[in-house]
Amino acid sequence: MLKAATRHATWLVQQHHHAQVSGFLAAHWGGSDGFAPPGHYPGAAHPARWRDEVVLAIAEHDNGWWETEAMPRISARDGLPVGVGEAAPPTDENEFTPWITGGFDRWRLGVDRVARAHPYAALLISMHAYWLYAVSFDDLLDDAPRRHFVFGAPDVAPGLIGDTEATRDFLGDLRASQALLRARVGEDDALAGALEPDHLDAHFRLLQLLDSMSLYLALDDDGEHELPEVPRAGWRDRVAITWRRLDERTIELDPYPFGADALRVPMLARVIDRAGAGDETSPLARLHGAPLQTIEFTFVRRST
Repeated sequence: MLKAATRHATWLVQQHHHAQVSGFLAAHWGGSDGFAPPGHYPGAAHPARWRDEVVLAIAEHDNGWWETEAMPRISARDGLPVGVGEAAPPTDENEFTPWITGGFDRWRLGVDRVARAHPYAALLISMHAYWLYAVSFDDLLDDAPRRHFVFGAPDVAPGLIGDTEATRDFLGDLRASQALLRARVGEDDALAGALEPDHLDAHFRLLQLLDSMSLYLALDDDGEHELPEVPRAGWRDRVAITWRRLDERTIELDPYPFGADALRVPMLARVIDRAGAGDETSPLARLHGAPLQTIEFTFVRRST
């Protein structure tokens, strides 16, 4: 659960709703300032098919959270679901704790579910899971930019690892499953070319980026961010995007990667008014009694 305390309310955004925002952004990516739609990089043999796989991967990258969030943990502090990174009295356990100790199964579930019909999309999701953890192990790093924009910093990424041995075992399992997924994709004449690093690495990096952009929205982040190593017209054409919030609902991006000059982005959330907190003795009734609302943001290009 993504949880943000705004001026008058608390936003609760489920992981799969946040991921759907990422997929929305992926579907609108490209067409401005030299940015190409996903899958449409130079040398792409079947760009429309590749684009669908990439958009699907980005939209479903957190689908393994479905079962977890159906039974959310409740904070004793406010009677609401515990948010990612939030301490939950009376213990110091937070939402990262079950992610660290048992969350590997979420990734297995999510990857397997997508892999049934879309092995390339599943491969991208598996890479996303892999590099959340692998960046904390020097012997696993390569020369490509692999660090997640939100969770990948050297002082943040190790916090996702509870048991080093169990994490290495999980990463080994992911590498094995990725080999099988690559083999399946390689048997599909329309998709095999998308395994080339110039395409695969660009598609994976875009997943990391749009995951981060959606997280910034869901967490009501008001900071300015430099987003490095973003593929523009392919892996060999990478730029940094500056993210700057102009007001509560407007974000300026420079350079600007979307086709629409002002892209309106809807996000589903349960909005809990803190002034009328309600009955905290019935937390699930309170949660499901709060209607899903659409919070709308707008991305704009830098004014000249």
